[in-house]
Amino acid sequence: PLIFFMFGGSFIGGSKSNSDIVALCNKYAKRGYVAVAIDYRLSPVLIFNANEEVAYKAVLKGIHDLKAAIRYFRMMDENNPDLYRIDSNRIFAGGVSAGAISAVNAGYLDLYEEIPDFLLDDYDNVGGLEGLSGNPNYDSSFHGIVNLCGAVGDQYWIVENDIPVVSMHGDQDATVPYDDNLVTLFGLNIQIDGSYIINQRMQELGNYSSLH
Repeated sequence: PLIFFMFGGSFIGGSKSNSDIVALCNKYAKRGYVAVAIDYRLSPVLIFNANEEVAYKAVLKGIHDLKAAIRYFRMMDENNPDLYRIDSNRIFAGGVSAGAISAVNAGYLDLYEEIPDFLLDDYDNVGGLEGLSGNPNYDSSFHGIVNLCGAVGDQYWIVENDIPVVSMHGDQDATVPYDDNLVTLFGLNIQIDGSYIINQRMQELGNYSSLH
């Protein structure tokens, strides 16, 4: 099985070399996974021009770069299967904080109708839901999420038979909300749904979810 981990840093900092991400990858590799830490494009513009559109575009960059990485491994599995020896039917994505937000939304933001209205003007320019980050014509879907202190833009993006999620989240988290409080990002308040709400929605629909 293949698992990706994405670093945290409020979409303005961090890298795949972050110590927590390296530790997670090593732990999962010892359990038999092909564990991959990826970089994704950051959005330092958030520091100076924080608004909802810029924040969602920052998340989209993370989503797009994760999907490109998934497509890369599927391409390599097709063309050189002995290199990584992955199981393309067991691909998982996870992350910490901002990285978890990218992974969670990559899993559940999957319909054009779910895109916030203020992003529709740029929808084609940024590459829609798949992005323009490379390795086209390969499947970017995955089979489960490891959510470490992340959130989804809207709980109603989660539907019946959506992919499983395992979440770990502090219930006093003052950065990414545990429930449906506002996230504060560089002075900007945005409504998102944290791990408690994700777990509640998943279980209401009969989907697999575990919250710690």
